[in-house]
Amino acid sequence: MSAPAIDAAGAPASADVRRFLIGFVGLTLLSGMTIGMNKVLSTLLGIHLGVSNLQLAVISSAETFAMALGTIPAGYILARGNPKYLYAAVSLTLSAAFCALPWLPGWQWVALLMFLVGLCISLRIVAMSTVFLVRLPEIGQSRAGWYKGTLTLGMQFAGPLTGNYAIANLGLKAGFLVSAAMFALLAVLGWHVLPESSGRKQVAASATQAASWRALWRLPAVRTTYLFEILASFTASSVGVFSLLLAMRVLHWPHQHAVWLMAVQGLSFVCVLLLMGKAVLGSPQRERIYGGAHLAIMLALLLLGTLPNTPAYLFASVLLGLGLGVNALVNTDRIGRAPVDKARVSSHLTLFGMVGGTGGALAAGKLADSIGLQQVFLVWLLPWLAAWLFYHLRRVTPKGEISA
Repeated sequence: MSAPAIDAAGAPASADVRRFLIGFVGLTLLSGMTIGMNKVLSTLLGIHLGVSNLQLAVISSAETFAMALGTIPAGYILARGNPKYLYAAVSLTLSAAFCALPWLPGWQWVALLMFLVGLCISLRIVAMSTVFLVRLPEIGQSRAGWYKGTLTLGMQFAGPLTGNYAIANLGLKAGFLVSAAMFALLAVLGWHVLPESSGRKQVAASATQAASWRALWRLPAVRTTYLFEILASFTASSVGVFSLLLAMRVLHWPHQHAVWLMAVQGLSFVCVLLLMGKAVLGSPQRERIYGGAHLAIMLALLLLGTLPNTPAYLFASVLLGLGLGVNALVNTDRIGRAPVDKARVSSHLTLFGMVGGTGGALAAGKLADSIGLQQVFLVWLLPWLAAWLFYHLRRVTPKGEISA
């Protein structure tokens, strides 16, 4: 719906946006819950099958690898297809897959099916991201972080808790059936919430819309967003993987308390996305806030690498969550307003997030063995510092956009 149509429609258009937003937030939260819950289920299934550490790693990485592999094709499919039908179809496929998973005879079959699950999930994530970016001008700046915020809330908190509760009270196989039922519910909810078009026709109607790699890369907003999204994914995954080890080995916390170092970061990240959109994106000092967020990330990394004590680590976790949250807010709003093919850019950002996350965790693990765990975070300062000097010290135009 174009902006003039929205203005002309008045209250009915606002009511339509509110209905979409309520349904979309529910869809995103439930989707995040299934991803977080299934991480717990697949890991416990591998342990139940008596697999080795390498086999368990293969099972755990099969879904993530498939999600990364499937994002670019998903963008092409959604740019030409119907999000409503595609989302419902892959959700029902996932429901059937999770009904079958606990009865598979060997870990190889579990890994193969988890790979197929990852391909389906990549299509679902790109579909939701595309629809949100297309409708972001209607939804408003203040809600730019709601998609990623609710997805993260489901993946990192509600999903794992639901998985643990289902397994503890119903058993492992019943947990998979609960997950299958959630996917079936997502198919129904997605059918009612998602549109029949990804916005491809509107994009094609305008000669100013960028879709190819070359056209996208010529846009400063796209280049900047891609750069900082990759850095953010790289950093968040490294800290996420090793924050438990930091808490137990450096702070000597018991394992049942160590999770709070990660939880503090996650909660501050979600709070920024859900509550601070209007304050950040509506501010005339938005670019300075953006730069300050990147400085906060660097300060957090410096604290993690130099001050091994509880107050410093907790403060660093809060700073990291706040910085990553503001980074995500500004990047989402910038892409939502840019004249680009939203399906194509959504697939790119999803791919960058997964590749950056996997690469960050693997690189941090390799470096930690050679230079020490804390020193890894000091190494991570270098790309952030280079990006900050390159981007934030450039001349900014009065409208807050980087000049060419």
